[in-house]
Amino acid sequence: MAASFRASAWTLGVVWEQDRARTVHARLAVAEERLRFSRDLHDVVGRTLSAIAVKSELAAELSRRGQDGAVEHMQEVRALAQDSLREVRGVVAGLRTADLAAELDGARSVLRSAGVETRVIGDGAALPVPVQEALGWVVREAVTNVVRHAHAQTCTIDLDVLDGNPPVARLTITNDGVGHAPRGPRGSGLAGLSERLAAVGGEIEATADDDRFVLRATVALDRPGPGTLGPR
Repeated sequence: MAASFRASAWTLGVVWEQDRARTVHARLAVAEERLRFSRDLHDVVGRTLSAIAVKSELAAELSRRGQDGAVEHMQEVRALAQDSLREVRGVVAGLRTADLAAELDGARSVLRSAGVETRVIGDGAALPVPVQEALGWVVREAVTNVVRHAHAQTCTIDLDVLDGNPPVARLTITNDGVGHAPRGPRGSGLAGLSERLAAVGGEIEATADDDRFVLRATVALDRPGPGTLGPR
């Protein structure tokens, strides 16, 4: 009888522990999903809204001066709004990714619309897809910050691979608007980028001096991918 009671008590204890573990796991899953949604929404909406603001302001200025081009810029604003809606739906569905080539093209367009002389070196086509995606988010966040916070005149986006064992992919984004850039504590954007890069074994750092602001992301590469890293 005593042995049977002890066995029943042990079984009941195991059931309770399993139930407690399932509850903890469910709570962690909810917390992780909330974090993903918050991070993706910040990254997706930030640059698009900045681009809409820049192009709308430019269209208004052209209209006030009676110059051509206002209609074209407003058509671009409409396209950006439609793209943003599609991207937000992707965030909600958990399907949002960042295409590095598209982000580099978008960086050129947005920065030049904002009057920033832009140079892009390298395309990252040789990198593994997960690394390309992580670096695509870095490009998006960096460009958003240049447009929103820095009164930059120039911006250089340089993507290369350093020889080593293993080789290291390096993305360096430099702008000369450091005098107007925020110097406060680490923001949610940079924290989100750190998480994305950590998932592929990478790191990110930001440095500033009197002349420029530099955002640098590095990722160790276990194996090469197809394509080239030639200049664009």
